[in-house]
Amino acid sequence: MSAVTLAHLSDLHLPLAGLPSLKEIRFKRVLSLLSWQLRRKHIHLPQTLTCVVKDIRHHNPDMVAMTGDLTNLGLLSEFQAAQAWLSAQDLPPTLLVPGNHDALIRGQAQTKTDLWAPWLRTMENGISLLQHGPVVLIGLNSAIPTAPFLASGCVAPHALAALRPLLRQMGKEGLCRVVLLHHPPVRGLVPRRKGLRQCTQLQQLLREEGAELILHGHSHKASLTFLPETRIPVLGTPSASHCAQLSSRSAGWNAISIQAAKDTWDITVQRRALCMDHKMHDGPSYRFMPHRLSRAMSL
Repeated sequence: MSAVTLAHLSDLHLPLAGLPSLKEIRFKRVLSLLSWQLRRKHIHLPQTLTCVVKDIRHHNPDMVAMTGDLTNLGLLSEFQAAQAWLSAQDLPPTLLVPGNHDALIRGQAQTKTDLWAPWLRTMENGISLLQHGPVVLIGLNSAIPTAPFLASGCVAPHALAALRPLLRQMGKEGLCRVVLLHHPPVRGLVPRRKGLRQCTQLQQLLREEGAELILHGHSHKASLTFLPETRIPVLGTPSASHCAQLSSRSAGWNAISIQAAKDTWDITVQRRALCMDHKMHDGPSYRFMPHRLSRAMSL
């Protein structure tokens, strides 16, 4: 069986589609708008994102995993612009989970969700799924509106409840389970005010039911850690639109290859990073060979 390939990118922060109308103005939006005008629009560049997406197309992955923050202020106009951008990219089948900027303020949630429905792929239980061969992407929505100066996340209780039997069944079916969410499910990668509220609860669930790989965004950094008390890799990636820098924040994406072996999953990760020459280059690479828990459970 040939390997299944994934492209993981995050925190695209597309250019602001327009200023908020009077009825859309909220204190938190004003703070985010100031941040965008004074700093972020000079860091998150459309030409950088174009370079990253071109590189992804060149690698021709089987699936794309996108872990949130396509917008900046969570405006309806931004959702519409992001819908147009997604439609124009001609990417392979994509699973998108929202980020905190996409849920910045309450309001028009269903309208916004409908615009992104072809990429969110959300089921009635609140979980999103996309499968290619023996590899399944499992999306969790951790994006919620929060008070000013907070960017924390929370997965809906009904989605967490549905996740347990889903992971168990997919394990029995021998699938490689790749979990996506915006907020990192481990502590220390982002400040507490930006963290996942049910971090301990989700960790315990994943320890008990298993997963082969976890992908997240939010930190705007290339990172690799493991779920506590497990060997489940947890991969973060920089913003896909961040200008080139000599740091872990320079724009990039994760090129992931998953191959079924006799008793393991052979997972390789190749970082792709935008360098100071404004070209994409290979960064660090990693290889994981987690035991196929699914195989053991089916015996």
